[in-house]
Amino acid sequence: MQIPDVWTREVWRRAAAPAIPVVREIDGHMVSEATVHHADYVGQDRWVVDFLPGRQLSVAQARAAMRIAVAPDRLEVQRWAALLGLTATEARGFVALPVGVA
Repeated sequence: MQIPDVWTREVWRRAAAPAIPVVREIDGHMVSEATVHHADYVGQDRWVVDFLPGRQLSVAQARAAMRIAVAPDRLEVQRWAALLGLTATEARGFVALPVGVA
């Protein structure tokens, strides 16, 4: 663990923020105890996420989508959504839809 030399407002905010729940990759599936959403490996380095049907994503994009699903209120959602070509509001909207409706 690295302890900063200078404690800026951003450093304090990050230190006080709760950790993002873990997203695990197990046998071609990305899952987390914090969400019902999941991602599945479909071959050729492509993944599909249940709340973004019809899209094949890279592993980095699939991880970003899963992070949005487990922590939709984090400030980082804007950056993660940008990896998917979405706004933070759009990404949160897709995550909020009931499973199987998107």
